[in-house]
Amino acid sequence: MENGAMVRTLCLAIAVLFGSQVGTVASWISWVIDPSIGKAILSGGVAFSGGFALVLTAIRFITGRDA
Repeated sequence: MENGAMVRTLCLAIAVLFGSQVGTVASWISWVIDPSIGKAILSGGVAFSGGFALVLTAIRFITGRDA
């Protein structure tokens, strides 16, 4: 595997792990406020996608690459 591909894979893994953590915490908070499966899944999904996009954007900005 090329070095650039390894770095991109690592960045993707970091973004997925961060998004998962943010989504899980948001789901727990939503569940504590109002015990509804639908709202918890929806809030977790929205938080995951927001956190994932935020980290990928930050990585692109820091590295200066347009992937």
